[in-house]
Amino acid sequence: MHDLIVTLLTLVPLDATPGVQEPVSPAGRGNGFAASILGGFFGLGLIIVAAVFVSLKPKRHDPRDTPPPRERPR
Repeated sequence: MHDLIVTLLTLVPLDATPGVQEPVSPAGRGNGFAASILGGFFGLGLIIVAAVFVSLKPKRHDPRDTPPPRERPR
């Protein structure tokens, strides 16, 4: 499963630049280019965390860890 996710991530282009360049607004504020880069890194981080959680395997119970049963009082 982990290999499938890594393969899919290598096939998906991570293009952070917007498709259409809009001019800067008259108020002097940007068009959100930095926010799109940060959003891309945030999304990529979520995908990596999901891949790590998917690849985790449950711990099996080791029978040697359990103490022997105690004697019952009479």
